[in-house]
Amino acid sequence: MRKTILSMLFMVLPIVAAMAQDVVGKWKLDDGSAIVEVYRQGDSYNGKIVWLKNPTEPDGTPAVDTNNPDPSLRKRQIIGLNMLSDLKKADGEYSGGKIYDPNNGKTYNCSMKVEGDVLKVRGSLDKRGLIGRTMDWYRQK
Repeated sequence: MRKTILSMLFMVLPIVAAMAQDVVGKWKLDDGSAIVEVYRQGDSYNGKIVWLKNPTEPDGTPAVDTNNPDPSLRKRQIIGLNMLSDLKKADGEYSGGKIYDPNNGKTYNCSMKVEGDVLKVRGSLDKRGLIGRTMDWYRQK
């Protein structure tokens, strides 16, 4: 009986560990300003803003994408905005995608890696990821 339980436990633990390393879910940005929900669509991973610390403009209207370089997109709301797009999973990492920063209206190359309850998100100017910065996002339960 004991051997059966131990065998089952050893079979289940890798599955639980793999699930814990999954990027899908809600992640709070390192500065606490937003929560991004990462989701899978086909073979791509994307992420949309689902919560903002400051969800409104000073006049009380919903926060909008005022810094977007495309004038036709400057009135879209930040909550619901897709800021991560087209990341592909390979060898436990997610890369080849883009991240949009609504604070400055710029889009960067993006890669991510889950380390426990921390998502290491790297935005970079070049595809190799040499010129950029890495942010820690924290899993929300």
